[in-house]
Amino acid sequence: MGENTIVYSAVEPEPGQAQRTTRIHGRVKEISIAFAVMTVPMLAFSAALVGLVFYFRVTQNAFVSEDLAFDPQRDASVFFVDISATTLITVASWSSTAAPILVGFAVTLVSYPIASRILSASVKQDQRQLPTPFEFSLLLKMLSSGSPSALWNWVEYSFSWRGRRARQGSAIKTLTCILTLAVLLSTFVLAADTWLHFTTKTVPFTQVQTTSDTPELGFGVYDNCTDVDRTYSMICNMNNPASGATLMGNGPVEVLSNVSDSMLVRTHSTGDDQYAYVVSAKLPQMASVDYSASSYAVQTQCTPVTSSCMDAEGAYGLGVPFHCPFQFQGIADTSVGSANSVKMAYFTDSSGNNNDTSLVSVGNPYYHATVAVVNMRNGPSSALVSDPQIVKGVHGGSTIIALFCTSTVYDLEYTSVNGSITRFVTSPSNTSMANILQGTQRLTEAGDANLVQAASVAGLGDSAQAISDQFALSYSQTALAVASGAFEPRLALEAQSRENMLVARVPKAPLTCLLVANVSLVVLGIILAIVAISCSHDANEVQARLGIPALVATLFEEARIRAPVQKVDDMFEESRGQQSARVGFVRSHHGAWVLSRIPS
Repeated sequence: MGENTIVYSAVEPEPGQAQRTTRIHGRVKEISIAFAVMTVPMLAFSAALVGLVFYFRVTQNAFVSEDLAFDPQRDASVFFVDISATTLITVASWSSTAAPILVGFAVTLVSYPIASRILSASVKQDQRQLPTPFEFSLLLKMLSSGSPSALWNWVEYSFSWRGRRARQGSAIKTLTCILTLAVLLSTFVLAADTWLHFTTKTVPFTQVQTTSDTPELGFGVYDNCTDVDRTYSMICNMNNPASGATLMGNGPVEVLSNVSDSMLVRTHSTGDDQYAYVVSAKLPQMASVDYSASSYAVQTQCTPVTSSCMDAEGAYGLGVPFHCPFQFQGIADTSVGSANSVKMAYFTDSSGNNNDTSLVSVGNPYYHATVAVVNMRNGPSSALVSDPQIVKGVHGGSTIIALFCTSTVYDLEYTSVNGSITRFVTSPSNTSMANILQGTQRLTEAGDANLVQAASVAGLGDSAQAISDQFALSYSQTALAVASGAFEPRLALEAQSRENMLVARVPKAPLTCLLVANVSLVVLGIILAIVAISCSHDANEVQARLGIPALVATLFEEARIRAPVQKVDDMFEESRGQQSARVGFVRSHHGAWVLSRIPS
């Protein structure tokens, strides 16, 4: 016989039948199951994860314009996914749950080439490639459990038995290498999944859309107010009954009182400059809309001129006379029972030499002066008393200040993004707008109470300049509100809507690592399956006997172990319905308890 010839023992044939060779079946089925388990679940889990990420992935739409742009959520290192982060990481965790199970199936596949190597070494009687009894026990333990603990037993043997153990053959080396690789890949899946769990977060995400209908968020003047050539004009928002100029309707007073359902006056600061401007009252209901709109703004700057207009020594119980170096004279009333008050004058130019602005067109900016008497019976603070631009009233006290102011009206174009002003562009309006604001406030005096209130609150401060600044802002707000009867809504210049949502922020790095780890196990399964299926049928015979059932049969079923069978179960007499011996322990003549076949 050649050295590669395998001799099969045969079961005694039935009378009249020829002797036939029997082999153990089930190789293809076992390899197919192991291959399917190692590949299909990990591919399915990976596909499900990738499918969820890309199906529900959200990217921020382009902004309507650069003016409406805000900090984009376009991090190239992450995916934003419109799905619960909990759902996503639950799907991801399926891989780490299945990965340790796949190690056992990898060992099943590698058992075929292991059996082939042992068979080849046995035929060639190459003792260097055959395992020792202890190595064989390690090999069986790894094949039967495929666990890290079995691998650890081999590690202990390899290092703690150094100098005593035999050289290891290729079969056990191959098995330990594949088992180590499978355990490492399984751990890689677990580590990548853990990384993904810790880095996937639920975060807010803002999506933008072009609005289907452009809202009316801007303002312009009515057609009959586009060319107002004097401050005494009665064609926009004033009437001229015998009792004097009055507002045409209640709208401006509602705006002034902040109860209008069409307009609001807000303030905006750019550096040291403070502006009052008109916005739509619809804004609170349109918080999710970013827009650019046109409107009007007013900026007023005031300078204290009290020391030039009045003498603090001339203050007396009934009032304080003032005579400014421009056309503004009179008495500031501080008599008992008098209320807080303001006296105002308007001028044709910055010199203040002419205070008759009734039948003229003022320029832009326009000029005015004020003497305010505030906080009656509530004297100024010591800081204010020491300010040369403050006069303290006699007999109970009051705070008296004179101001010279410049008001400029602007055509405004501004942008609001997420409720914040991101662009505020002003250009001086024509004189028509200056005439509307100056004339309406001067003639109706509708906002004087607001000016008094503002000056009174500012008078609680500690400097004349602080009072001036507060009065200037209040005048801008008041004049704009009182003149608002000349304004009508206009469409926004541009608009976009924002949708705020919660999304899963999935970093690409851990997601990629998890997919690579999953696919690595799949590739290992494919390679091991190809190698396993290429092994000979004889290797299948040996592989079937590299298991605990076959080993037990070898010890206790001497009658059947040497006969060819179709499956391992056939090695046991009990499988044929025959009376079988029992297995137990007997004491050897050396005194040890050993496994033994105990006849019935």
